[in-house]
Amino acid sequence: MRLKVLTLNVAHGAPFAVPLPFLRRRSALLGTLDAVAALLQREAADVVGLQEVDRASLFSGQVDQVDRIAARAGYPHVHHGVHSAVRRLFAQGTALLSHHPLEARDSAHFGRDRRVDKGYVVATLASGTDVVSLHLDPFSAPVRQRQADLIIHALRQRPERPRVLLGDFNAEDTVHDGPVARLCAALGLHTPPGAEPTWPQPRAHQRLDLILASASLRFTRYARLPEAVSDHHAVVAELTG
Repeated sequence: MRLKVLTLNVAHGAPFAVPLPFLRRRSALLGTLDAVAALLQREAADVVGLQEVDRASLFSGQVDQVDRIAARAGYPHVHHGVHSAVRRLFAQGTALLSHHPLEARDSAHFGRDRRVDKGYVVATLASGTDVVSLHLDPFSAPVRQRQADLIIHALRQRPERPRVLLGDFNAEDTVHDGPVARLCAALGLHTPPGAEPTWPQPRAHQRLDLILASASLRFTRYARLPEAVSDHHAVVAELTG
């Protein structure tokens, strides 16, 4: 089995001078989303995990960001989880885009521990691999630990199979008691050490965006992409197993 995956925090399509999408000119907002789609189309990953990506609402500038990116990047299979929503005002969450069908889908936010749009989506590929797009809390280490525990519990309820976790962990993987270490220890995951930092733009100094995979899957490529389509860098990996 060969699998290429990519993760990117889209920052709602408004990561730079005007951080709220509904305050941006529509042409600028669509231009940012189309730049994301162009990057995804070029990389042609089998599965993409997106964070901070919205359905049409007032906050999103009345743009369905998920559909816009998926259609222009050529991804027919989409699983989006709305982790925080108020009708017509905002519908924020995480997403999986795939060239292959996504089965056994699930989505969850973190209840009392969520911060606006934090949560995860999970689905199963035909190869029998679970893929997850997740976004953890940026402010509190104890909250991130609880959120990691919620993900661990949820994934353990699913059939035992290889797993790939894509996302914005909001924590350095070098912290031995952090959520990355917790997820790796509990679920038998690993990630290449020493990869480049992913946030913030333009002088990235923290490795917050990661790809974790089961021990049965081997990384043959792991790279941070240089393009500034968000305030986070995209990360791409190729796996065999």
